Amino acid sequence: MPDRKQSLWQPLYRFRDAAVPKLHNLRRARAAGLRVPPTWWVQAADADEVGPPMNTWPLIVRSGSPAEDTEVSSQAGQLVSAVARGREEFGDALRRVMEALDGKGVVFAQTLVQAEEAGVAFFDGFYYERAASPGGNAALTSGQARGEVTRGHLRCAEAWSEWLDQVYRVFGRPEGAYARLDIEWARDTRGYVLLQVRPALFPVVRNPTLSLANHKEILGDPPSPWIVSALGEAGPQVVAFFAQAEPAVRGWDETYSVVLAERAWINFSFFFRLMDGWGAPRAWITEGVGGEAGGPADARFLPWRLARALPRLARLQRISLRAARDADRALEEVAARIEAAQGMEGLFAATVAALVTAIQTNFAIGSVLSGVVQIRKALRVPGAGRVVTQAMMEEYGRLATLPDAAAREAALDEWLARYGHRGPLESDPARPRFSELRETLRRDLAQSVPPGKVGAWRAMPLQKRWLRPLFRMDERREWFRDGLMRRWQRLRERLLDEGARLAAAGALEAAEDVFWLRGEDIQDRAGLRAAVASNKARGEQARTLHLPLTASREEIIAAMTRAEPPAAGGGRTFRGIGLGGAVFEGRAVKAHDLLALLDDVAAGRARLGPDAILVVPALEPSWAVVFGRVGGVVAEIGGELSHASILLREARRPAVVNCAGVWDGLPDGERLRLDAARGTVERLTPGAGAG
Repeated sequence: MPDRKQSLWQPLYRFRDAAVPKLHNLRRARAAGLRVPPTWWVQAADADEVGPPMNTWPLIVRSGSPAEDTEVSSQAGQLVSAVARGREEFGDALRRVMEALDGKGVVFAQTLVQAEEAGVAFFDGFYYERAASPGGNAALTSGQARGEVTRGHLRCAEAWSEWLDQVYRVFGRPEGAYARLDIEWARDTRGYVLLQVRPALFPVVRNPTLSLANHKEILGDPPSPWIVSALGEAGPQVVAFFAQAEPAVRGWDETYSVVLAERAWINFSFFFRLMDGWGAPRAWITEGVGGEAGGPADARFLPWRLARALPRLARLQRISLRAARDADRALEEVAARIEAAQGMEGLFAATVAALVTAIQTNFAIGSVLSGVVQIRKALRVPGAGRVVTQAMMEEYGRLATLPDAAAREAALDEWLARYGHRGPLESDPARPRFSELRETLRRDLAQSVPPGKVGAWRAMPLQKRWLRPLFRMDERREWFRDGLMRRWQRLRERLLDEGARLAAAGALEAAEDVFWLRGEDIQDRAGLRAAVASNKARGEQARTLHLPLTASREEIIAAMTRAEPPAAGGGRTFRGIGLGGAVFEGRAVKAHDLLALLDDVAAGRARLGPDAILVVPALEPSWAVVFGRVGGVVAEIGGELSHASILLREARRPAVVNCAGVWDGLPDGERLRLDAARGTVERLTPGAGAG
């Protein structure tokens, strides 16, 4: 029969006093299946009568005070934990803990975890900060050591992430009442052990995954300060679209875009978090807009989460269908805002509002389109929709077939009347439209060899016309973009008019300088010239940066501090996302900018043709004017659902997009094999990539 000194100790599962959060939380964790150290407790008032709860050493004796680990104050480090490595040390350890408690609360003892590593983490349900060191965490919690500090967010099929998620399901909101957690943990040979959990009374420092995918395609690199700052301002408003279907988004404090290194990065972490909550693959994001996935696990479904999310996904589709239907009204609202804007402040506000409307509408159309694409893949439906930009490409290609220069110029003017609002990198209003580039296009047509057979759009056979609705959303998306670019042309005109007025007043040197201003610059009229000069200097510095396409915020900041570029890819094969099923061999024609390429072709410095494989850092729809004059296309970034990718498929040109390393890794003129079915680009020149 145990003596009184041992019988006063109680096992953890018998503890039921929520007024002592530290021990109460450990009991809840154990009941939920989380590993906690073997634990015994005794009321502090009785603790002076007890001996060790067992004869297993070492033990750690800890305090359980009503003042600790509350939602008002953690009292972290204010009380005492003491290690007893043998029976002779237990009495002293117990005395020290009791003195700190002053007779209130409970004392508990645990076996000391023989940890391979241990540490502290702050976690808000998705983002975490973690400090770890070999062995125990005493030096970390006492401030004697910093340990290895990492910041990140949950990863698919990662043991640490899965354990954090388990802990949050017990203690996080809404069920567990804590928005953010302060976790002490250890890891032994069997996995993770929870030592303590309490509310974190401060925000977690976030290190989101960011990507230039899509933005680099449509805005250039770097974009104008005007559009970058407007995207930064629009970011928090954009995510409100998803909150209509997923109420949890309102509590995430997320944004669509993050401004860093003079660029607007897409916040992939927000979309990954959304996919995780729905049980959908994160790979849907990277496949749709480009960028890099975290690994094979990013392609997985979580069926139980997906089943629970079906009502919210159905709501999202209803909202998206309604927004896609009302896209014409959205364009009217954009036009009205642009016309009503007064002065620089008004034009910036109109730009932000237009971006919010445009991006949310694109999300809606893209949401419906992604579902339709999955249906088409499942049914193996061939064919294509008749998109606006495809017609633009075909008509431009036909201009080169006109033998008479006067007829060709007249036809060019007709083409510009229809498509002059489009242009290279057209999503940035700082970029000129085709209507401003007539001379460049005229020279290009004068030097152009009529293109070979282009994969022109063909109507579906009568027996397959019933499938046509499966392509209407492709047409709707490109129609919306075309309409938006008409409004963007007007925005550019209004900004240049305002810039000319400011230049006439001496506030700016030239009308075009208006695009070098940020939203925060326009309040200080006397400082506009200085702001432009500063932003131009920052832009030139940003242009020299060698940044990853997709990386964490901290990795991007580290890259900003490095002066040397990363080593170019030296392998023989590059992998990406294939478009089409053909295999094509040809010579690489590298081009960073469409207008520069057209000038080089006109001057004889570059040669397109049916044997050319166009290699570019990024594609956007205006590149379609040369698709008919090359045999294949390779792009460093891009997704299979991007505007340019759709046009490549319509043009029936084999292509590989999202092909990391290809721009720096290939010299101009090298022989390549492009395998669109496998998504590979292989170097054929003997010795290429060796060593």
